[in-house]
Amino acid sequence: MIDAHISGACSEAASAQGHVVRVLPVDEDIAVGPGESLMAAAQRSGYKWPTVCGGQGTCRTCYVELREGIDQCAPIGSLEQEGIQALKKPVDGWTRLACQLRISGDGVVVVKRGVRARKH
Repeated sequence: MIDAHISGACSEAASAQGHVVRVLPVDEDIAVGPGESLMAAAQRSGYKWPTVCGGQGTCRTCYVELREGIDQCAPIGSLEQEGIQALKKPVDGWTRLACQLRISGDGVVVVKRGVRARKH
């Protein structure tokens, strides 16, 4: 379950922009806009997300493990399915490529090591 510290203001802002995704272990909330990938939203919000291909879905470096909210994620497309299979992970919705992952509702929690705030 998502920690209760997501404030009402954060939730209201996210609903205008899309949906909130909690990223662990950095314990940060990222607002993902409609049609926007999780990785693109993180980069727009000032986070550095591990990637080699820049979000093209080919390097698979951006993969995340879902902890909650699988039912709030868009279906896996063919490019993402190929990438997950190449990682030798089950294509069951719990492993996703952040560069391909679209969010349809709140309550999504993912684990991705290496996510960092950009230095200004």
